[in-house]
Amino acid sequence: MNKKNLICFLLLIVVIGVYYNYQKEDAAVSQSTQDASDKPIYQSDDMLTDIYDLSGELVYKIESSNVRHYDNSGNTEFDLPNFTIYDQQNIAIWHIKAKQATLTSDKLLYLYHDVQLDNLTQESQLKQVKTDNAVVDLTSQLVTSKDPVIINGVGFYSTGIGLAGDLRAKKANILENVKTYYNTEAK
Repeated sequence: MNKKNLICFLLLIVVIGVYYNYQKEDAAVSQSTQDASDKPIYQSDDMLTDIYDLSGELVYKIESSNVRHYDNSGNTEFDLPNFTIYDQQNIAIWHIKAKQATLTSDKLLYLYHDVQLDNLTQESQLKQVKTDNAVVDLTSQLVTSKDPVIINGVGFYSTGIGLAGDLRAKKANILENVKTYYNTEAK
């Protein structure tokens, strides 16, 4: 090997070494940035929050044993959440609970594990909806689920797969494999 080739070879090794070192530093910076973004910017235990509309009317109330808010996604996660939805006369109309929930920045509430929606109004035929997972749009108050569903009402209960409901209208439809039992105690 002549002197010129040796210098080129050594220069190539130095360039590869510098490139490798920069790649390692970029990966470390990226990993630390990713770790920081996975951490909540706000966290609370035993939270109770009232949410009001622009005119000052109570819209819903949230209670949770643990809450975490993430700035990157805008999502808020809840453990053992209890949501109470109010009508325009500030009367509680729905109580929603689950083991976990995620509220997105566009006001979609994703409910996970043992979801239960209880109608709090006396005059409605629909009293309770149970499923494993559901999504509630807090703006339109539409609720959906793809999981098995049980609906309890006055003098009936229904079972099936999938749910499309409207909390304002106090209506819920099971989408598939519907079985309804009348004049029995609601289960």
